[in-house]
Amino acid sequence: MEFVLMWIAFGCAAASLAKGKNFNVPLWVVLGLLLGPFALLIMALRKPGEGPDQGYQ
Repeated sequence: MEFVLMWIAFGCAAASLAKGKNFNVPLWVVLGLLLGPFALLIMALRKPGEGPDQGYQ
């Protein structure tokens, strides 16, 4: 049971990081569930994505 809760927590944490960095949240929930701590590491090392106020004008 603890194992399942841990993987759900990884999915939520990856989604939270994805939202803060302007990435696709549902995608990172799934990746967080599948990859666990590796998804968190990948998301933590990625640069922020382009938002409405970023990118080329």
